[in-house]
Amino acid sequence: MIENPVDFILNVAAGAVALFCLFDGARRLGAHGIHRRAMLLVLVSGVACALYGFFAYQRYGDLKVIVAESQAKVGAPGKAAWSRVASPEKREMLSQALARRNFRASGTLGPYVDRNGETRTFAPTQEDLLARDRVVANNLRTEYAARASLAEALLWLIAGIVAVVLGFAMSLDNPPAAKSALGETQESS
Repeated sequence: MIENPVDFILNVAAGAVALFCLFDGARRLGAHGIHRRAMLLVLVSGVACALYGFFAYQRYGDLKVIVAESQAKVGAPGKAAWSRVASPEKREMLSQALARRNFRASGTLGPYVDRNGETRTFAPTQEDLLARDRVVANNLRTEYAARASLAEALLWLIAGIVAVVLGFAMSLDNPPAAKSALGETQESS
């Protein structure tokens, strides 16, 4: 998804330049041997490609942490927390609020304690179901963004390797014969 078209265009242009420079530097290294300009070109463009890949992988890691935290189970308070609540009505409200939060976070219908001290299964309202749907949709969008960031990081790795390999492969190609040398060979025959 493109959020800012100008940012997208600048990133595409910078990435294309980095990959082209990596390709051309590898081609120059293969064709002319090791020299300072080619090495500098390969190093600078290689670092640029590595940074693009690193930042994409870092974004993937951050999004995976967010997904893991959002899917973590919410625990029930201990006996000490229940004993601090004075009235049975407040105890029931606290227990229902905890069951509601667990349902919205994980989708499980957990138990709650009513006024009489009996354990009952939480019955979600329409509002609870809508809130759960929003949580699920947000988790899916975050997981999709995480997978897209991992794919982007792998794409940078593969594109960099391909640029270097193609650069060296192009350096092995024989350059076309010069016109003057071609004319001399035809005259001598």
